[in-house]
Amino acid sequence: MSRRKLGYLAALPALLVLNSGLARADDMFGGSASGQSVWQGGYIGAHGGAGLGTAGSLTTGGTLVGMHGGVNFQANQLVGGGEVDVTASQIKNTATSESFTQKWMTSGRIRGGLTFGNLLTYGTAGLAASSMNYTNTYSTDATKFGWVYGGGVEAMVMPHVVLRGEFLHYDLGSSSYVNSNAQSVSLDTQSNVFRFGIGYKF
Repeated sequence: MSRRKLGYLAALPALLVLNSGLARADDMFGGSASGQSVWQGGYIGAHGGAGLGTAGSLTTGGTLVGMHGGVNFQANQLVGGGEVDVTASQIKNTATSESFTQKWMTSGRIRGGLTFGNLLTYGTAGLAASSMNYTNTYSTDATKFGWVYGGGVEAMVMPHVVLRGEFLHYDLGSSSYVNSNAQSVSLDTQSNVFRFGIGYKF
């Protein structure tokens, strides 16, 4: 089984818990809140988490922390909008003579989902970029653009305060680097990111 499929399987327990919880969400929050525009407006927040991935044949992993912000539009239980984020990353491989590091990641994504009172479950997709370094005698930096998609759940735990958990898959394609023989080597970069955050909704 590929590492990408393992990343998806790792997210299944959280999704199953979410699915069972949504069935009771209207009771938990009184039901009537689902028709109100509790998610309408802009927001900012901070997030942190961890990522697992690959760069060519190298296995990568590490922590990350960053900021995000966006805007929601709500029509009854439907919520849509857009979000941007900037994340400092320590997703890397340093276990061999080769080392690879994703130094930062950023993305601009659309979001869409359903609200169940004070809970919001959503899917998201958009464009991503990452700054990367590959060292094998020679050190090469590259900035690569690609795609990102995933999903998550948010809970408004008190007025204007939102907690979130989400999974994002980054597909950054292939970049060329210089190896120890001064030859060009192409590494395809994939990252599975699990992150948690807190935000303030205006």
